[in-house]
Amino acid sequence: MKTILYGFVLILAIGAACFGAVGDFSSDDPALAIAPPAFVGDFVALSDVHQSSATYATGVLERLVDGRDELTVFRDGVPVATAEASNSVVGWPEVAATTPDGRYIFTIETRGAPPADVDEVDNIREALAAGRVLNIFERRDDELVLIDQRRDLGVNPQSVAFVPDGRYLIVATETAGAELVIVALAENFQVASIRKLALDPPARQEDAEPFVRSLRPSPSGELVAANIANHRVQFYALDFDDDRIPVGAAPFGAPTPDLGRRIAVGEWTSDGQYFLISDTHGGGGSLHMLTLKPGSIISMAPPATADGSPEIIDRAKVGRFPESFAISPDGTRIATINMERTYLPNYAFLSNWPKRRRYSVSLLSFDKATGEFGALDRIEQAGVLPEDILFDQTGQNLAVAVFHRRLGEGRKRGFIDFFAITEGDKLESQGRTQPVMRGSHVLVAAW
Repeated sequence: MKTILYGFVLILAIGAACFGAVGDFSSDDPALAIAPPAFVGDFVALSDVHQSSATYATGVLERLVDGRDELTVFRDGVPVATAEASNSVVGWPEVAATTPDGRYIFTIETRGAPPADVDEVDNIREALAAGRVLNIFERRDDELVLIDQRRDLGVNPQSVAFVPDGRYLIVATETAGAELVIVALAENFQVASIRKLALDPPARQEDAEPFVRSLRPSPSGELVAANIANHRVQFYALDFDDDRIPVGAAPFGAPTPDLGRRIAVGEWTSDGQYFLISDTHGGGGSLHMLTLKPGSIISMAPPATADGSPEIIDRAKVGRFPESFAISPDGTRIATINMERTYLPNYAFLSNWPKRRRYSVSLLSFDKATGEFGALDRIEQAGVLPEDILFDQTGQNLAVAVFHRRLGEGRKRGFIDFFAITEGDKLESQGRTQPVMRGSHVLVAAW
């Protein structure tokens, strides 16, 4: 038996003793219509076909013979174009970006593909090849054209963001001394130059992942917020050349204390006043993931001066493992996508384990003046390993990237589920879905 399974022996024993489950999976898949949803605006989705949702636990890849890592463009909730784009679900869903008009799309590869002759691994993170690829696509009507590809960013790029002021990409990598990579773009949006800058991240000896896990530039482009080791946030101030391309970065203020058990995706408010980040409450061994408690979303104000400290403003409890969240166009609402315990594998003894069958979406209010949250609603939906969420242009509809369904043919496809926000700020499933390549895990607005 693979070593990755050892921890689940305990899970099986507890499941059998506590629930006496008989493996009834009949209610694990929702009856959603494959039909155009109510969703206004274009967006892109990324799918990773090289593993299933349960691979983290079982080591079994469940390869798709005819599958490919894929980028899909949606118009008003309906797919209109696809292209092959190497990417990996290993990492946070910050591996794609677009220009504000959605014409150009940038994707990175946090990990490469597993060896072609391997179907089962001890540890998926260690089995995958190092990620290196940056792809740049141009949308031409309903076609995606690869206009540039680079493999020299560094090892395992972790996040990518497009900065309109200066027209460059900010990429985080695991390469020591090149944690911040600046990709300057030419007039045709192909790569003009690549600069690799050191950040000196405030990692600690006890950190299991002592890297920069993501970089998010502020709306002004002056500051960058870094997720350090999935525990704390450090802000950096950028130095620029005459063309407004960064040539260096220095810590701006002290790092935050540890913000939670495992923080994930971060994003700035549109005015740059606050930085928000989710705490999945994940990590740890099998027993912790079996009994996982709710996560949270945190708001903070960046340091006012270079020798100051960030201020933690508020923390709101949401569902379990909120890997990502979205901010409404008007900035007054936050939606988090909560994985719950849907990552648990299809072992019969676990079939009735709490929070295993359905993911959830939490809706919060957000006070743009104070940075404080308020609880509005939460809804559950059947599906496995949802990782990203997106508001439409109206702020009244949501799209959710679902890795796959649990059973049958739905296990071989990824899905985009759609929700509406009704009167009284209540969440409601639209009863609509759009299938994509299996492994859907990233959504990015393209308007």
